[in-house]
Order: sequence, then C-alpha cells, then structure tokens
Amino acid sequence: MSLDPKQSLRELEALDFTGRAEAFVESRFLTPLLACLGYEAHRDYEVIRHGDDGAAFKLRYPPVEKGAQRVKHYYPDYVPTIRKKMFWVIEAKSAKEVSYPFEVQYLVQGLQYCIHPEIQAKYLMVTNGIHSAVYDAHGAVFFDREIYDPILEFTSSDLSSRWGEIFGLLSAETLRARVENDLKAMYDKLCLSSLDNSYPQRLLRKIGASAGEHARQIEKHVRSLYLGEIDRHQSDWCARMEQLDAAEAFDEMDSPFRAGPRQAAHYFVEKSLAAGAQSQAIFDKLTHDFSRQPIFRKTQVFLALCFLWYRTEDDRIRMQCREFFDLYKDADLPLLNQVECALLRLTRKVAVLSVYPALRQQIQQALTAAPELIRFVHTPTALNRTYPFEILYNRHMFAMIKDLTEEQLKVWLMNLLESEAKLEDDFRTARSNLPQSEHQLGGFETYGVGGKHYMFKTLLIELNIDPAAS
Repeated sequence: MSLDPKQSLRELEALDFTGRAEAFVESRFLTPLLACLGYEAHRDYEVIRHGDDGAAFKLRYPPVEKGAQRVKHYYPDYVPTIRKKMFWVIEAKSAKEVSYPFEVQYLVQGLQYCIHPEIQAKYLMVTNGIHSAVYDAHGAVFFDREIYDPILEFTSSDLSSRWGEIFGLLSAETLRARVENDLKAMYDKLCLSSLDNSYPQRLLRKIGASAGEHARQIEKHVRSLYLGEIDRHQSDWCARMEQLDAAEAFDEMDSPFRAGPRQAAHYFVEKSLAAGAQSQAIFDKLTHDFSRQPIFRKTQVFLALCFLWYRTEDDRIRMQCREFFDLYKDADLPLLNQVECALLRLTRKVAVLSVYPALRQQIQQALTAAPELIRFVHTPTALNRTYPFEILYNRHMFAMIKDLTEEQLKVWLMNLLESEAKLEDDFRTARSNLPQSEHQLGGFETYGVGGKHYMFKTLLIELNIDPAAS
C-alpha cells in the first residue's frame, strides 16, 4: 500500500473480490482502509481484531436457539478505538458468500456487538469489500430511525468520490462530530419531554458535572504522550549511536547538545575505551587543535573530557583534564569562535523578530486541519521549524570564516556586534513575550556573550567537578 491516501484509495478501488474469502476482505481492504481513516497510526488509535488479546467480549447469541441449545462465544471482526474508547464495530463478510443488501441476520449479529456492555459502540459497518454499509445502533432508540437502514453506504469502486462522507463519519479525527450532533439531538429530545423550564439547565449541569475531571485526565494523557514521544526519539537516537564505532561517534560531536542525559561525547569516550584505546590517546584526539574547533564541538569535547576524568584510572590523565578545565573554563574564546557565536546569536535574534511571527501564522493555519496528535501533542513551533536551519547555517558560515585572517575576523566581529546591538532592545521585548514552547534553554542567543562561553563552567558545576579547584 502507498502512504499517499489518494493512491491508497485508488489501489483499493482496483481490488477484485471475485471468489475471495473473508480473510482477503480483512487484509487487503479493511486494514488499508482503516489506515486511510487514521487508525493504527499511533497506539492511541489501535484496532482490536478478533483473536487479539482482549478481543473476547463474552458475547453470546440469544440463549434460546434450536431447542435452547447455547452457542459458542463469538467476537467482532474489527473494533477501531480512539484512546481505548470504542465507537464503531466492523463485520467483514466474503463477497462470494454474502451479497448486498445485507440480510437482517448479519445486522443483528453486528448490532449485538454494538450494544454489548464491554463495547458500547454507536455504529456498525458491515462490508464484503465490494459493498459497505454503516448502521446506527442507537438510531431507533433516540431518533426514531429504522435501525436496519444504513446511514451511509458505498462501494469500493467509488471510495475516492465518496471519501469526504466516509472520512467525515468514521475517521479517528472527525468521528466525534457526528456523535456530538446526535448528543445535541438527544439533549433537545429530553428537554422537550419535560414541563419544567428549569430542566434544560439542570440537565446541562448534570451532563457536564465531570468536565473538570475529564479535562485533567486529558491533560495528563497529553503530557504522557508528549514525554513518551521524547523518550522514543531519545531511545531511537541512542540505538543508532550504539551501532556506531568510536570514529563515527566522534563525527557526531559536531552537533549541539541534545535533550536528554546522553550525548555524542559519552558514546565517543565509551566506545574508545571499549575498543582498547588508551586514555592518553583519547585525550589527545579530543584536544587536538581545540582553538580551531567550532563551538558545538568545543562543548562536546569539554563534556567528553569530564566523562573521561570520571572514567579513567590514570592520575596523569586526570591531572591533564584538570589543567585543561582550568585553562578554558573562564578563558576568552578565540576570535574565530567569537565571530561564530555572534553569527549564531544574530541569526537567532533576527529569527525571533522577523521569522517567528510569520511562521506562527503559517503553523496556526496548518493546525486547523491537522490531526489531534499534531495539534495537542507534537505541536510544531517556530523554534523547531528554524532550529535545523540554524545548525546548517552555522556549519556553512564556520566553513567560510575559518580561513579568514585575524584582521578580517576583527572586522567581522565589530560589524556583527554593531548589528546585534541595534536590535537588542526589540529582541529582549520579543523574547519576554515568547511562549514557553519557543524558549530554548541555553539558547543560541546566549552563546559567546562577552567573548566567553559560560557552558564550560556550567558543565563542571553540574558534573560536580569543582570549577574553583586549582
């Protein structure tokens, strides 16, 4: 199946169900159709299939049948869920055995699933691949509808032309809209059945009595999803780093620190030691040409040396690390890095002032049609949109300035500091109004201020390596 929904629908429309069994309908039609509807894209949108753990709902046929013979348990074929909540049930049939319109016996079976207390679904979809029909299990009770009349029917050949209706009724993102409308109709019906004009307001209070608790549960769940995604990204990155050798881990040290406790610096030291490298060789590789290293590598090197200081049993290396810390923890950055950091700061400040406002508008427009997981959990920000470009721009500019003479670097630095000073007041105001999602702890706007990089001493403090020791 293609990842493009339009292409996926065209592939479904081209399926030939002639002589095919129910398993074909399930695997080749329903599974990709559910993917197009947004299910199974995330664990919050799982689909329970018959045979899955937890799929045995202990639902029985009516107890009296053929001489009061009790029949075996049976289970729904598919139950799509939204955050573990079940709103509809799917019954798959073989096109060679069950034709459309579907006989009542197939609908009764499916509707029993819907009203079962372990399911409580509103809709039933019955499909043989060629034809699909959706029924409202609650319609007869609340809306005087004929329960065996479908509220939506379509064929596999017209999926593309009918997709708006299908998606609007059944997708993980839009399904609640139809349910909300029905709830409103149920509310109206209840209100108009009373002679008490205070009843509508009492009913609203009763319906909304758990609103605060539900909101807190939703907030807690969103936070859990957000942190879980961060953990997953960190886990994936760590798994990738585990596959690298020491030389490859060393190359990764050109990147800024990531969120999380593990950095490329840790992997380089660990892998070097595991490969049998001597502490002196590791120290020499890290500190070689330190004055000419870009700022991201410098911070990684400083961290790597802190890690080596803890890991080595060689007192001589520990002393060399200690001397290195004392030499650089408060030192002025080389002119090359001062220019590099001024470029980083200026780029960030121009982005906050000139790029963020337009990006925010674009993001807000895009979010109106985005899935809930994007809108509420993985919400894009102006910061995470611009951050990768800031990294690439830094590398490009460092490659350009590293061959400049000292005099040229002085001119660059003077011009950059003048430009930075002109927008500093506006930047401070804009920064104070940034939402939390657009704040970067230890952001690029702080790099190399005053010609120093204070992260060096911060690392020593955080790692309990006394920066005041001589």
